[in-house]
Amino acid sequence: MLTPSQKQHARFISIVEGTFATVWGAFTGGFGGNSYLVGFFLWLGASPFVMSIYSAFIPLASVIQPFSLMFARKFTSKKRFILSLVLISRPIFFLIALTYFLPQGMKIWVALLIFFFIEVLNSVVGSPWQTWMSELVDPSIRGRYFGIRNFITGLVAIPSLLIAGYLLDALGRGFLAFFVLFLVGSIFGVLDWYSLKLQDEEPEHNVPMINPSAIFEVLKIQSPYRSYLITLSLWIFTMNLAGPYATVLMIDVFKYNYAILGILTVVSTVAATIFQPIWGRLGDRYGNFRILKLTLTVQTLLTFGWVFAIPSMYYMIPFQMVIGIIAMAGTGLISFNFLMEIVPNFGKTEAFSIYASVTNLASFAGNLISGLLFLAFASFKFNTNLFVIDAYRVVFLIAAISSLWTLYLVLKIKR
Repeated sequence: MLTPSQKQHARFISIVEGTFATVWGAFTGGFGGNSYLVGFFLWLGASPFVMSIYSAFIPLASVIQPFSLMFARKFTSKKRFILSLVLISRPIFFLIALTYFLPQGMKIWVALLIFFFIEVLNSVVGSPWQTWMSELVDPSIRGRYFGIRNFITGLVAIPSLLIAGYLLDALGRGFLAFFVLFLVGSIFGVLDWYSLKLQDEEPEHNVPMINPSAIFEVLKIQSPYRSYLITLSLWIFTMNLAGPYATVLMIDVFKYNYAILGILTVVSTVAATIFQPIWGRLGDRYGNFRILKLTLTVQTLLTFGWVFAIPSMYYMIPFQMVIGIIAMAGTGLISFNFLMEIVPNFGKTEAFSIYASVTNLASFAGNLISGLLFLAFASFKFNTNLFVIDAYRVVFLIAAISSLWTLYLVLKIKR
């Protein structure tokens, strides 16, 4: 067993590791994509439908996570397993930029496949990392600790995102710009791996870190975990009917440059950073599930904001602030803490893996259908005084209305 001082040291190292991982994600979009990575694929020539495939690949990486975890049976240490995969995935992101030199018909698809491979490795380490952290962070301080950890990583994300956006514009938004961006990110990926190596872990036991039979056993347990898994997956499905089109709208229709995209991303990140500790304390005080109901409700209503979005910064900046406070800080942190609270003690790693797989399957299906919806309404256009009602806004409207029903199902769960 780790001593209290060893756990404290491990929690400190985890914050340092989180800052390096944050920079890696800001420069590469490796944690589920970002505006700059969307811009890279659009620069390569990706169509809106191809972008829906890009967006669908992100959750698909987690859908196959339980199958990918099977080879984890050879590991008895979560730390060594995570280090092995991070060493492969984080430093190689710059290879995506090199697909520019491939033939026109190949470059987008090869870039997508490399990105998907990296996302798979990232998703596979997610569940063992959650189990590792649950052993290091006691329940009594969980909300405060992750609130502070997210606050610090958010502070690091702000200059990282700004620097990345201005770097893209300064270097011409072409091959050199994206190559330098992804290369810098890859360097921080190596630093991320090294800091993980320094983090303490509970002593190893001579048993595999995952039990394949437990993957099915945890689903048999009648508990809030199972109800939450099903209803939240439905909500995620309807929310993801909006696909990647918020970012595509800003790049393709609003014609924002990367500096503006960076500023908007920073606005939401600053708001999320400030509110991380607040949400953590609210969850500890009033209960994670009660606060989660609040954030899910507001996040659902925020989808309607994209239906009426206009290019004006007087609209976009306050809108991005609310997105940061609710979606990035509130729902992200509280849903993570609530999952740690209700996950079965039996087969904890397997339960985390199933949760990631099922919820991301819902996201994958939503993103794929969003691409079909966009194709169905691609020729639709109706001019108003403020904006044009086009396929983007129709898709946003469908996502917003359908998510209201699935939100109702989540709110009905009995804690």
